Amino acid sequence: MIDQETTDLYTLFPFLKEVQLHTYDLTPVKLSSGVCAFTEGDDSTSIPLLLKGSIKVLKIAESGREILLYRIKPGETCIIMLSSALGNIPYPATAMVEQDVEALMIPIKLYMDWMHHVPAVQNFTFQSLAQRLGSVMALIEEITFKRIDIRLIRFLLAHTTEKQPLLYQTHEEIAVELGTVREVISRLLKNLEVDHLLILSRGKIEITRRQELEKMLLIR
Repeated sequence: MIDQETTDLYTLFPFLKEVQLHTYDLTPVKLSSGVCAFTEGDDSTSIPLLLKGSIKVLKIAESGREILLYRIKPGETCIIMLSSALGNIPYPATAMVEQDVEALMIPIKLYMDWMHHVPAVQNFTFQSLAQRLGSVMALIEEITFKRIDIRLIRFLLAHTTEKQPLLYQTHEEIAVELGTVREVISRLLKNLEVDHLLILSRGKIEITRRQELEKMLLIR
């Protein structure tokens, strides 16, 4: 039985009030950072409701190249897992635990029963599908139509501030975020360093001329 005093289930997932969750013997699953939560090809037998932590959902090519599809935060579910479970098809991505996770795993048969009988569960499901589809479409647009150098500058500015100019990420991690390869990111960052706009260190990037980077977005 879930301890309602130590979790914020109903705040994160209001629809759980409608399904009388206390009548089910469900215990949250805990996973540590760095663990692979789901692998491509796994059977989707449960619907995850994230209570704590963060999971990143990736698509990994045979070459090993990765692209970040989206992150799952508390109050969200994995929409790919949801669609795979509902469609009875294998999970088509890889889910890695980014920050220690606590999640409630709802068996697919139980979740489908809720969907058929509880409008609040239907609303959560359809809203989650619509929101995540929108974010994935935006990702496709970014990758397909926008220049990688502009996207890199936007990424650097979005993840730093005037007072906090340091970004602790590797070139490989940034490449995954932006849907490209490490070599491209390394080359573009080196060019920016040559122009004295930033300083590169191992696993760290320091923005030294933020206003110049912001002007580059306007020019390009």
